[in-house]
Amino acid sequence: MVIPGKFGISSKMAEQEEMMPTQDAERQGQVADGDCAETQEQALALRRPGNQDQTTDMIPVAAVNQLQQSVQQISGSGHVPIFNPKDCTFNIYQSKDDAHASHHSGHPSVDISENPPSTSQQPTTSHVASGAQGCSAPKKMKLDSPAQDVADCCEDALKSHYRGKGSFVKVLPWVGDDRKHITEIYTKLQLILGKYKVMLTSYADILQRKTKEGDLILIAVLTGLAGRGKTTLFDKIAYDWAVGSSQVLRKYKLVFLLKMHALEQSSDLVDAVFDQLLAKDVCIERGALDMFIKKSPGKVLVLLDGFDELMTTSLCESSFGSILEILSGKMLRGCTVLVSTRPSHFHRLVSEELVQEPFTHVEVMGFSRKDVIEYVNKFHIGEPDKAKGLLNKIKSSGLLSDLAASPMLLLLMCVLWQEECTLPETMSRLYHDGFSYIFQRKGLDSQGKVAKVVIEIGKVALHGLLSPDQSLSFKESDFEPSVLELALKAGILTRQRVRKRLQSHNSVQFFHKTFQEFSAAAYLQNLLEADPEEFHKILNEIMSKGARRFEYLLRFCCGDNEACTYEIMKVFQVRYQEDLSFESEMGLLALHCFFEGQSKRLPPEEFIHSFITDEIHIRGLNRDCLNSVIYFVKCVAEQTKDSGNAYLSKVHKLHVHYCTWTWFIEELAVTMCAMTNLHLVDFNSNADISADKLLRHLPNLIHKLYLAGNNLGGTAALWCMHLKQLKSLTKLDLSYCSLNGQDMKHVAESLEDLPNLGELRLNGNDLGGTAALWCMEVKQLQHLQTLYLMGCHLTEEDKNHIDESLSNLKKNGLSIWT
Repeated sequence: MVIPGKFGISSKMAEQEEMMPTQDAERQGQVADGDCAETQEQALALRRPGNQDQTTDMIPVAAVNQLQQSVQQISGSGHVPIFNPKDCTFNIYQSKDDAHASHHSGHPSVDISENPPSTSQQPTTSHVASGAQGCSAPKKMKLDSPAQDVADCCEDALKSHYRGKGSFVKVLPWVGDDRKHITEIYTKLQLILGKYKVMLTSYADILQRKTKEGDLILIAVLTGLAGRGKTTLFDKIAYDWAVGSSQVLRKYKLVFLLKMHALEQSSDLVDAVFDQLLAKDVCIERGALDMFIKKSPGKVLVLLDGFDELMTTSLCESSFGSILEILSGKMLRGCTVLVSTRPSHFHRLVSEELVQEPFTHVEVMGFSRKDVIEYVNKFHIGEPDKAKGLLNKIKSSGLLSDLAASPMLLLLMCVLWQEECTLPETMSRLYHDGFSYIFQRKGLDSQGKVAKVVIEIGKVALHGLLSPDQSLSFKESDFEPSVLELALKAGILTRQRVRKRLQSHNSVQFFHKTFQEFSAAAYLQNLLEADPEEFHKILNEIMSKGARRFEYLLRFCCGDNEACTYEIMKVFQVRYQEDLSFESEMGLLALHCFFEGQSKRLPPEEFIHSFITDEIHIRGLNRDCLNSVIYFVKCVAEQTKDSGNAYLSKVHKLHVHYCTWTWFIEELAVTMCAMTNLHLVDFNSNADISADKLLRHLPNLIHKLYLAGNNLGGTAALWCMHLKQLKSLTKLDLSYCSLNGQDMKHVAESLEDLPNLGELRLNGNDLGGTAALWCMEVKQLQHLQTLYLMGCHLTEEDKNHIDESLSNLKKNGLSIWT
């Protein structure tokens, strides 16, 4: 235990003990930076008897002499305070031999032994410094617990860091200030409980989730696309803990926020804390801190930011350090851990080797529509017309609406809109314009400097992404000096002094991982022209390592580059032919790449056939995926219309489920005109859809139409007339569509002219007390064989109307299910 300042000393022990100069300073423990020891020859050892594994710190001879003089002045059994000499810190322990005296007096004893101390088995790096970070004002001292006092000191140091330097977050280089306080930029994010799709009110909900047995779930995995606010969320948690503003965080004695781009699979938790969070001269003993963490895991919260940036791509359990062993549950099982990652690395993280049940999966969705409006209005404060124009632009585009959920990209949109009042339509163009703006803002945009610098740093960026340890930090010597200077001046690269295992060096990083991926893609695009053979070699290496790991790199590489897009589509087809569809992650990634290319050239024929099949399923996709899907389908329809829609005419069945975006349904409906042989359309469970726009584009050969689970209540008059055109219709499902009696009347009237309709499903619509409105129209459906009215809250009077009106149909075989 390290205690600066005052301490008490036992006179009985002081009179019995002597001091002896040490003969070998290295055997006594490590002296930190010469703060306490003048020379090795002038040092004396202070050791706790009966503990041969205790690390020993060094005391100058002059300090011991002053101590002895004070001890000699003591009489009786009382204690007097002794001020420690200047620039010296003492380790003080409870003496076993004088336990009674110490207990009686309330002060510990100091044992100054003649016996030479033994070498510690714990890590011997003991940081000792007068007035070091976090130790200038110690809390209540529990002198019988060295680990507790080190925890107190570490808590002070961490809170000081999170409240100070750690509370200022790097802001994107396309705005003025380099850093802003966390309270200025943090905006509440949408947090969705993964499995149940339940909106959480705050991060506190994550820390309070329990198992069925009532035990807290201690591991949480937070997934989110790049720029969605995962890092800022962790910064806010650490800050809230430091300032004491969150009730749920108060149970944690220590909170460690660690950046995984600086970690390897073998990394140790305590080492990482010293490397990333604590000052070089902090007076904290590693062994004691490690002991506290192991004895009190329930008081520790670990925030691991960016698992996808871990400096190891091939995991090996035998090489795991304590950090990954904590994730795997092999160490510190009472410790709480939140780890963030991109979705592409979720299944690598949640695996047999690492995170297993029970754990909480939370999707960080970024901004909601309301948040976007609030953010844009705040950015353009005093310029309401500009704010309104930007919001209208975002609202008009499915892609921009999706990208605006990213706080990082929304900020870029605001900046670009303020300059030009226009926005690009792809993510690649957004980053391209953002890079150009960065250089322009710094006056570095002349003579094609932007392209040259991005390509040059892109070569280093690509090497880092493909290296076995996925390097996201570089040496200055990795870059050509003039290029490095320009990139640093623009803010695309950052340089900082970092420490690892007490060694310091300059580290160069891209401002954000997506900046590194965009630069690497620019280099690849240039390489296709300069050296096609090398381009294909690297592209195959990327695909062999796993395309999803390099999603943004591939998307950026296709950006507005027809040649790159076509080559990448070919490789997708060759390597992943069996896994290309609208339902597979690999298929959707390929479509994202095609969309970024904005190419007028269709992908290879085999690629198209992988998606456009006899039966198509599109289920539960987000806006980003739906945008890429509809772009691909529209391109195929448009570019083959003169050849009789050779691809889309092969589609016989189309299933679209759980799509809540009206714009997608409407745009897809237009392409259905090209599906000339379509006979089954299943649009079940899509919430609010525009049935009018959907039905007007349906081919007349449709046999089966399923629209169950859509909110069509009160709108039948707008769309039911289109049903009259579907002369081949045999089955119609309008169950659970919120239809009322008047809707039912319009529908029944429209179905009178359909000669082949044999089955009508109306389950789950509230039609109670309305049968008199529509029974006579249903009576005209002469070929109807089955009518489902289950769960419609029909009254006895309704049932009587139905029996009387449909008696003739029942004679012809009509079955009515109520």
